[in-house]
Amino acid sequence: MDDPNAEKKPCFLGTFSVKYIQWLLGVKVMKIFAVSFVMVGVITLFSTTAKAALIPIKITAEVTSVVDTDGFLEDRVNIGDIITGVYIYDLSTPDSNPSQYRGRYDHHAPPYGITLTVGGFVFMTDPGNVDFVVEIENDIFAVAKSYDAYRLESENNLPLFDGVPIKSISLLLIDPPMEALSSDVLPATAPVLSDWESKRISINSWWARRYGITIDGHLTSAVLIPEPATLALLGMGGLALLRKRRV
Repeated sequence: MDDPNAEKKPCFLGTFSVKYIQWLLGVKVMKIFAVSFVMVGVITLFSTTAKAALIPIKITAEVTSVVDTDGFLEDRVNIGDIITGVYIYDLSTPDSNPSQYRGRYDHHAPPYGITLTVGGFVFMTDPGNVDFVVEIENDIFAVAKSYDAYRLESENNLPLFDGVPIKSISLLLIDPPMEALSSDVLPATAPVLSDWESKRISINSWWARRYGITIDGHLTSAVLIPEPATLALLGMGGLALLRKRRV
């Protein structure tokens, strides 16, 4: 029988996770972040991802259009600026669309979602309320056009520092010749951008006819990251901390 008065040893996994993040980020992690991250991040990632097949994809884009009617971006995001980020989906997610040409893959838990940074701002899926979908459309014949499409969207996102809601973070690839895809199955690799004619990424905060922020960009790179566990730790935890610091 275990001695109830015996001194309990600290959790090596939790301690290692926090110190590893401190080293990688190069910042002093606050105690409240450390505790919450170990509780949520370690428990969630190490208990649930054993059954998942994480696909983390690092992306870059160039800003092509900025609308900021209320000045929330403080002129810190301009045409030509570089957007960097990552999105993560689960390859084992079931297809909820019965069509053989359209695949819909819904994600409702972390670490799935998207995180983008530009101009010192971080726009990211709310890890506490994930609503993230990936749609794969293969050989779509419509009245006026035909196409392949690769799209993803996050509809529940963390607000800006002053409470401005971010309604949507999305990515859309379109290939009118219908040669980019061969099925509506979730791909296990990053999209080959040269296969796509249109490559758009968008951040949108239009809500209740207020908070007019729209940032559009042209996707310039997409690379599969080979270490999904490390990415999940940094992407959903580390960037949340950097966002509060308003780098």
